Amino acid sequence: MKLLSKQILLFFLFTLIISFQESYSQTRINARGVYTHPHAKVVFPEQLDVYPRIDIYAFDARKTDIGVVYKDKSNETEIVVYVYPAGEGYEGRLRTEYQKSLQSVALVSFGVHASQHAVRHQGEKYICNGFMAVMRDANSTYNSLTVYECGEWFLKVRVTSTRLDSARVVALEQKIYTQFDPTKLTEVSPLDVKAQGSFSKAAYRDSVLLGSAMLAAKEKINWASVHVAENERASGFPDLYLDMHVAALRAFMQFQYIGKFTMTNPTRKYLDDLQLISDAGFLSEFVMDQFEMILILPEKALANYEAYLDWKQNQKITVDLNQMLYVVSYGEKNEKKRQ
Repeated sequence: MKLLSKQILLFFLFTLIISFQESYSQTRINARGVYTHPHAKVVFPEQLDVYPRIDIYAFDARKTDIGVVYKDKSNETEIVVYVYPAGEGYEGRLRTEYQKSLQSVALVSFGVHASQHAVRHQGEKYICNGFMAVMRDANSTYNSLTVYECGEWFLKVRVTSTRLDSARVVALEQKIYTQFDPTKLTEVSPLDVKAQGSFSKAAYRDSVLLGSAMLAAKEKINWASVHVAENERASGFPDLYLDMHVAALRAFMQFQYIGKFTMTNPTRKYLDDLQLISDAGFLSEFVMDQFEMILILPEKALANYEAYLDWKQNQKITVDLNQMLYVVSYGEKNEKKRQ
């Protein structure tokens, strides 16, 4: 799935410099032999395929946030693997982390075509979803960023190479995820898949808006239970699915017809805008646009996207799905144990 996204064009052009998370002052860990993440139990060998381990960094005092660098002797290929806490499994968690990771990468030039797509890893017990961005610059340097949500952990992998062709990159990434299986992180700390909903202050503006938000949240919870296996939900609330958001918006629009409730003018405008989009046949495309394609898209989902973009130019749609009225989440099973 080849996509040109605003996020990609603005933030994705990689440098060869490792961009570590800026929220902590990093500390180098000196270790010989195999190094094991003290909390997530991920094993970092001294060598990954033909790439020796160069550095290990901790980004917090408890060593829950770890980054490990592998690089060949000729400095032509570099692999950086991060394992760090993800916390509660709220909807939008993976999308937010993926976007933040893209933004942490230094911008060096413009005019490069990039692609991004959802990725899925199925292990023996669990399934993990992730998102991946890939590009080659004018010098054919390969760069990729992949983020998986794995229960109470994130797994992030960056690969940079000036010499590997596509086939060798694919082979390398298969070896990476054999060694660093994201589902093993879920196995260590799966989420509690009993979903909970919380509502923003804005949702309480009037009874119609609150009722609509409640009905939409319930629809997401039910959709996930019906369409997504529990061993996948244990890795994260599955809000990457486009069809879930469309089903929730349809439920959101239905509440206004259930009974006589108070509705303010802003809520009327919100519902009218959604109905306008739905009547035009662009509800899926609207969700794709709002979330910048960071979704699991069904086959042929892009067929009407250009038509939607043309249609949108003549509309005054004010709905912003990123200003969330409610959030559905799965809890941390190990929360009490860590406190």
